[in-house]
Amino acid sequence: MLDEAFLEPLSAERLARAAGCSRFALYRAFRAEYGLAPSDYRRQLVLRRARALLRSGSSPADAAAAAGFAGQAHFGRWFQRVYGVTPGAFRRA
Repeated sequence: MLDEAFLEPLSAERLARAAGCSRFALYRAFRAEYGLAPSDYRRQLVLRRARALLRSGSSPADAAAAAGFAGQAHFGRWFQRVYGVTPGAFRRA
């Protein structure tokens, strides 16, 4: 469900209903299986989408908006935290 709808807002309750368990059980099972929380997994998917947009020539602002970030600064902080380089530097490389 996360892989298919990561650009949509997904609540923990909605994911838990889809899995047929409580949100606490979902969190524990997801973390045991993937090694990170569902929200962190979703963030990785969003960042990968934004990175692909940057590779295809999109501006950092357009990539941030298309990937669902609150703004370019929010996108830039997460991108740099995860990839170690700013979105603009990544695009130029």
